[in-house]
Amino acid sequence: MGHCGHGFGYIPGMAITHVTSNPPRLVEPVEHPPGERCCYGVAFPFQVAPKLAAVLCCLRNEGYPAGDFENGSDVFLFDRLDGIDPAGAVPIVRNDKYVDEKGVRRIVIHYPIVGGFVPLGALRDDDTSHPHAGTGFGVSESWSFPLLGKGHYSKSHKKTKMIRRTSVYQFTYDTHFFLTEDSDVYEGDAPLRASEKGSEWALIWQGLKQAVPDGDDLLNPIYTTGGDNPGTWVSDPMSSGVARWRREDGKWRPVTYVPVVLGEPDGGNASWMEPSLVRDLDGSLLFSARGVYGEVNNLIRVWRSTDNGESWEVQIEKPNARGQGPVTLNQAVDGTPYLVCNKLGHERDWLVIHPLNDERTDLLPEILVRNAIEEFGPPPKGPVWFMDHPNGETLRLGDGEWHHVLSYRNMDRGEHSGSAPTPYTGHYLEEVFSDGPVRPVWRFD
Repeated sequence: MGHCGHGFGYIPGMAITHVTSNPPRLVEPVEHPPGERCCYGVAFPFQVAPKLAAVLCCLRNEGYPAGDFENGSDVFLFDRLDGIDPAGAVPIVRNDKYVDEKGVRRIVIHYPIVGGFVPLGALRDDDTSHPHAGTGFGVSESWSFPLLGKGHYSKSHKKTKMIRRTSVYQFTYDTHFFLTEDSDVYEGDAPLRASEKGSEWALIWQGLKQAVPDGDDLLNPIYTTGGDNPGTWVSDPMSSGVARWRREDGKWRPVTYVPVVLGEPDGGNASWMEPSLVRDLDGSLLFSARGVYGEVNNLIRVWRSTDNGESWEVQIEKPNARGQGPVTLNQAVDGTPYLVCNKLGHERDWLVIHPLNDERTDLLPEILVRNAIEEFGPPPKGPVWFMDHPNGETLRLGDGEWHHVLSYRNMDRGEHSGSAPTPYTGHYLEEVFSDGPVRPVWRFD
């Protein structure tokens, strides 16, 4: 597959029209990990076959006084949005516990998996079969912490006792089974690195968007460090950028990495994380990332590359344009690029879409996705809802039509302190509608 959409021009007036609002698609697993109660949350959809999609959904441990206490991921296959069956979960990984060489009990927490996948049956632009169809990869950060109490951890150990690891999973689909063919763990003195250009950067933390196809390769937004201690919380310099992944000898591997934006030193200043990437209708690449700390905490910034990711320039910069929380760059089914984030002044309880204008120089007026306070009322424990980690993908489903789906999670902020899940806790998958012509992401027979 080449640059999907390359050669299409902009059609003035194309617009996103509305977004559905449904109950959560996934709430909790049919089988919980032993001794735990989990809920589904952050998830990433992708195409698996000509009329089949999947979503990689992360679990979160409930009932502990610990935030971001995830517990691995499951994958779900589906051909319609109302057909995601919790009983069809394919487990990828779960947290594990061990005793280190000093006799300290530790827990390895596995965070969301994001990567890229070439769907079964995919064709190149010349209508020949894609050589890697039915294969893909996932990247996941995992943190090892001292095990506390009845089985939790403390975020206070991030800068002192945490060990950072990066896992790479090799996925396949063959019309019957979605499989994890292999996995590799990178840490410490041997982090994940590109084999060619950009090898000085350690690829440590997944982005918030699936990869973009580029010929036979996949372009993956990712977070990195150029420091001497990639296994620690902060190892300056840190950057967000784009890694080119190539399948060689039966495995997807990063071959190049190009940083797009560098964070400020010391980790408590302006930093950029959780990147996302799309290919625009003219073939250029658009990139965004979440600014955290200081003056970038509420900033929206979009970069553009006209040389297929070799160099980047800031295209849009809007101060005080979003709430504190994850933000991603996506494309509606007609190719309209948009950012989705929390509304300014609402920590994480109100999701909105900001479409880009035709010139890609500014943002259009925001479109409501969901207002949790208005729809669900105040969270039982609070102080706020966490309706966040939104990301979108255009998928061809069982009806043979292309649909743009928007994934996000919702939970009571109090669940990070051990309060019970709410009736609105879970993973949500909505459809985003637009009025321009369909721009297929993949070619099929």
